Amino acid sequence: MNGIDKITARIRDDAKTESEAALAEARREVEEILKDFDKEAASRAEETARRGALQADEQYKRRESIADLEARKKVLEAKQDMLDTAFARVPEAINSLPDEKYISFLSNLAALHSRSGTEQVLLSADDVDKYGGAVIAAANKALKAQGKPASLTLSGESADIDGGLILREGDIEVNCAIGTILQFIREEISGEVANVLFG
Repeated sequence: MNGIDKITARIRDDAKTESEAALAEARREVEEILKDFDKEAASRAEETARRGALQADEQYKRRESIADLEARKKVLEAKQDMLDTAFARVPEAINSLPDEKYISFLSNLAALHSRSGTEQVLLSADDVDKYGGAVIAAANKALKAQGKPASLTLSGESADIDGGLILREGDIEVNCAIGTILQFIREEISGEVANVLFG
């Protein structure tokens, strides 16, 4: 199980806990909407019964349909909010990994996305001093074990990113910032995350 799989598993666990609470709240709101609807429908039914049973029945059906649509809309909004929250927490979860796991995550990211093995690695300002040397050493070790050139170097500048890294060689940059990775994989894994949250 690599770093991203562990992160995905952690996201699933955190998101599932949050989703259960949010779904319970959404269900409660739906029940309240339906209770309010029933009260209103009963009152209108009495008033319109005098005017004709057919008209009352039509109004009831129309209101019931609207309430059902509104309830579904609320549930969908709650689910989307939970997905957004789950994905928004990923950078925080990754950046709060224990040092050893975070270094492993960054070095594996560098080794995985390195094309030549000679790129400069740019880290966030927070990560450069704290993890820079260890990340470069571990990434070069991983590249060497794969039989690839292992001459990654730490850039003299930091990157304005929320964690992760950027690989630079000349004018070419490979953006492996956490936020960028999430943008690329969100569509791919949203269904899986939704199944964990709501399945």
